Amino acid sequence: MPESAGTRAEILRVALELFRAQGYDATSLRQIAERLGITKAALYYHFKAKEQLVVELTRPFLDGFADIVASARSRDREATDASVEELLGQYLDLIIAEHAALSLLASDPAALNHPDVGLRGGTLVRAFQAELVGREASDADHIRAACALGAVNATAGLPEGQVASGRDDALRAALAALRSGTE
Repeated sequence: MPESAGTRAEILRVALELFRAQGYDATSLRQIAERLGITKAALYYHFKAKEQLVVELTRPFLDGFADIVASARSRDREATDASVEELLGQYLDLIIAEHAALSLLASDPAALNHPDVGLRGGTLVRAFQAELVGREASDADHIRAACALGAVNATAGLPEGQVASGRDDALRAALAALRSGTE
């Protein structure tokens, strides 16, 4: 790995650590540079603004979520229980894999409200919800889907190990919300 890529990854690691500890707004690029033992100029070489850091930290989650939505759109339009469970499971697995960055978003409104993060995330959530319920969904179907996604999204605020060990419980809770009132 080139040194530049390693430095970039280290900047992101330290930025996430400081953002989670102090908050996005309360963390400066100077603090990140000092923690890394580099100059602000060296930090600016990799990231011109603090806003770029939060975008890069959340990119793997948002790109992965976009892939899940695209997969949902390309599947057979008939939403079966198995396909819905698979989609929710993929989304939950993504949340587990990207838990560190998502826990920042779950606990820090300033990071979540970044336009390139919050707007894209909200658009993906709405698109995913629509794919879960299908085109002919009722208002009640959309409410249940929102509750199911809320159950999955809430795991981002839990400790990482708890989410991973409780994956199946979280999935069952989401599926129960989605299926409530339909039996």
